[in-house]
Amino acid sequence: MKTKRVLIIDDEVDARRVISKYLERYFPNFQILGEADSFKSAVQLINETEADLIFIDINLGDGTGFDVLDESDAFAAQIIFTTAFDQYAVKAFRYHALDYLMKPIDSELFVEAVNQALDKVREKRSMSADQILISYGNGERKISIPTADGMCFVRLDAIVSFEADSSYCKVFLDDGKEILVSKPLKFFDDKLKANVNFIRPHKSFIVNMKFVDEYLKEEGGYIKMKNGLKIPISRQKKEDVIRDLQTHFL
Repeated sequence: MKTKRVLIIDDEVDARRVISKYLERYFPNFQILGEADSFKSAVQLINETEADLIFIDINLGDGTGFDVLDESDAFAAQIIFTTAFDQYAVKAFRYHALDYLMKPIDSELFVEAVNQALDKVREKRSMSADQILISYGNGERKISIPTADGMCFVRLDAIVSFEADSSYCKVFLDDGKEILVSKPLKFFDDKLKANVNFIRPHKSFIVNMKFVDEYLKEEGGYIKMKNGLKIPISRQKKEDVIRDLQTHFL
């Protein structure tokens, strides 16, 4: 079994220790990438790692687990909420949570939840593009964009495209705004690899298929976006791009 990468987010040391011990006992091949005990440290940890599974407490000292997911790039991971309170169950599943474990965490329920996560990972490999989009709730997720003052968080479904600009990158939004980022295009390509709504038809562009209006054969082939941008398609990527478009659209 391929090693699964795990994050543990909880403001209680004992709770983090219990999860760590359960993982060590029942899933010794899993790798714990890190732990966080607050909203701020959790967002940073998630954005700096690529986890397959995240255990996250709903009540953190400076925010909630829901706040963390709203402000971080966790859309590619399976989410298991942990909490001492049961009134958050409905909201947890609105965030596409895989499971919802009550504290103190029962070992059998823990194993069941993690095995379900493994099943979801295997299932994801055979899902269609539309199913994956529904599963991830693409419109509800946000991506962090570095700025001169820190970071801004933008909904994925508001991003039309990314364009390389030397060592910088332009982010085009659906309201007409442009954000110039001091990061190369690869920075966003790595973040979005698990999101099938975004494709890279050319080395200088990433586009959101939600905003694709047309594919045109002229000029070697290009994509016309709803905002009027014409995105070229490289010869090497043409076959893959056409297949992605045909898969995405009915």
